[in-house]
Amino acid sequence: MPALVRLLSLVVATFLFCSPASAREVFLGEIIEAFRDSGYSLIYSTALVNESLPVEWQGDVSLISLREILKDQGLMLTRLEGRRWAIAAALPDEPEAKSADWEPLELPVVDHVVVTASRYELQGDEVRGSHVIGPAELNDNPSFGGDALRIVHRLPGAASIGVTAKPNVRGGSDNELLVMFDGVELIEPFHLRDFQSMFSSFNPQTIESVEFFSGGFPAKYGNKMSGVLDIATQDAFEAPGGELGISAFSLSALYFNETERDQWLLSARRGNLDLVLQSKLGDPRYHDLYGRYSREIKEGRLKASTFVFDDDIVFTDDESSAKSRVKNRYAWFEWERDKKDRASRTILSFGSIDSRRKGFTFAEEDTEGFLVDDQKLEISSLRHLQEYRINDRFRLDFGGTYRHQSMDYDTQIQVTRDVVSEFLGVETDVDTTFREKFDGNSISLFATAKFQTGDRLTTEIGLRWDRQDYAKSDSQLSPRVALLFNINGQWDLRLSYGRFHQPHAIHELKTTDFETGFFKSQKSEHYILATEYRFSNDTRLVAEAFFKKMEDLKPRYVNLFDPYVYLPELQQDRITIYADKAEAKGIELSYTGGGEKFEWNVNYTYSEVQDRDGGRWIDRRWDQTHNLNVFLNWYLGNWTVGAAMAWHTGWATTELPQTLPAAQSLEIPAYRNNSKLKDYGSLDFKVSYDQELSGSSLQYFLEVTNVVSRANKGGVDYEITAGDDVYFLEEFDVQPVFPLVTNLGVIWRF
Repeated sequence: MPALVRLLSLVVATFLFCSPASAREVFLGEIIEAFRDSGYSLIYSTALVNESLPVEWQGDVSLISLREILKDQGLMLTRLEGRRWAIAAALPDEPEAKSADWEPLELPVVDHVVVTASRYELQGDEVRGSHVIGPAELNDNPSFGGDALRIVHRLPGAASIGVTAKPNVRGGSDNELLVMFDGVELIEPFHLRDFQSMFSSFNPQTIESVEFFSGGFPAKYGNKMSGVLDIATQDAFEAPGGELGISAFSLSALYFNETERDQWLLSARRGNLDLVLQSKLGDPRYHDLYGRYSREIKEGRLKASTFVFDDDIVFTDDESSAKSRVKNRYAWFEWERDKKDRASRTILSFGSIDSRRKGFTFAEEDTEGFLVDDQKLEISSLRHLQEYRINDRFRLDFGGTYRHQSMDYDTQIQVTRDVVSEFLGVETDVDTTFREKFDGNSISLFATAKFQTGDRLTTEIGLRWDRQDYAKSDSQLSPRVALLFNINGQWDLRLSYGRFHQPHAIHELKTTDFETGFFKSQKSEHYILATEYRFSNDTRLVAEAFFKKMEDLKPRYVNLFDPYVYLPELQQDRITIYADKAEAKGIELSYTGGGEKFEWNVNYTYSEVQDRDGGRWIDRRWDQTHNLNVFLNWYLGNWTVGAAMAWHTGWATTELPQTLPAAQSLEIPAYRNNSKLKDYGSLDFKVSYDQELSGSSLQYFLEVTNVVSRANKGGVDYEITAGDDVYFLEEFDVQPVFPLVTNLGVIWRF
């Protein structure tokens, strides 16, 4: 990308030649006001902080300069969370010995407290419900393979059987979740993407927060019709430092630094599965790299970021071989401004994904298989977000995205299937080649108005418009509305409706399933009624009822019996589902609380999700009627203990008759997902211990997934033999999806 290199050089040159202004004398209150306008929230007592005090200031809005100014006044800056900081009295240097006239420090009596905020906040600013996950939850909860983002699987609205890191959100397919990282949409940000996407590609130590919408999300999000995962990266550090980590699943390194105007953040991880497996199953290698450099310039901040995550996977066993190599490259530049009454964010991003699959050979009786599937995607995008805070009762957001995309497909497929495929009516003796390049543009515009009526009612009205032209031109209009009514100071009622579209993306042609043309945009409508009660002891109870209908569905390609195979497209039980509609409905309950040493969450969901296929309403495979999750953390001095329990109704599976006349084809809709697997259950633990060293610390941790080694089944399989005039079927179980898994590691923080 030569243009990208030139632009990066220009940005770096701009950073280097922006020198700080000369010092001038201003009031301390003016400096605090400047930090407020730049997005920081400062909390202090006016009895402690003299706002009329004249001080020398160079005009740079950086935490280091503020610390130096406060230090001269006997004050210090303490981080609370995110961009919220407290100004407090500096601690006295510890005396070598307490003299007779030594007295403890007496703090002044508080006159009143001033809180400076980065924005006007409406009463009940969060009109739409979402789950916000902070660094402590990400790092302290047990997760398979140390993948912190799997905590999303434990939240209401997410369905999972523990294999893939991609959840099904309120009945939707696993490709209906929008993933935003630092304001940039990522395509399939998972390791082992071609083998169930088992791990996310993010180092949790770089993440400030994760916001998860399971439905009814605002108009600024689009092109997905089920959920949103919006990941914000760390942007405030107390001091230069970093960490080195090693575990059974990965090696990691992180470094961060901050000067008066500049910030650096660099993270690198390498998967250890190839070392752990020692070629017993294959050679799965993967790594990810994230880097960011930012500089404060006048009234804003300019950032340059890059994110790289690669897979180089080879799996083998006695019957098959498979290979996958995926290279993901992202780079983006961001200009951000945040004033008291307005904010803006402009992001120019570039991405490329180069995916190559080698295929596999398989020969048993009459079955053969061969696959080559090469793809290359390039994306350039410009996104702008604007926010106006008119007053403390009205806010207006609007913006848009322009994207140019090009996609190369190179597909070869050759199969010869046997009696199982004949029994199921699956196409046999297939030999095809597909080579095509698509090129085109997409544009999105949105506007959202949020306003408060009276003292109790807050309303959010949004409208989104999308258009694509890479196949035949298609456009979508998506209205959204949400109401929040504050019954009293502790009890809220929320109601929302929204229409959500998911265009057939340029990179989503299932060419290995013989799909060669784009389908019209899929559509869903969300109806949500929720109530939240906040108790006086910092606990809260949330109840949410939802109904979601999905229409204009494109065909779905699945394996009828066992979906967890290396390359599912060429298996004998590969079928196509032509459902024209789907519906999901349910009730979710969540009870959350905690204190200084203890935090917990208990949530339960009752739900149903069905397709209408061939005139029948059929459970989707990931339908789990009852779902219970419990996770909690104890903080006991240097020890942290995390525990999590998941249980849900077994997923749907297909149970076939034991015999069938040989001349008769199986009517798949009459049998598909007509039975249930055994209920799923998992009990997980994580124990960590922090050891303080001189200028650094060590954290030792042990994670155990599925402690009781419960045999959670992922599917079934059938052995089918042909007689003279009849097929004979014998069912046998596949292996459990995951046995007991341990992850032992240590992190050195400095």
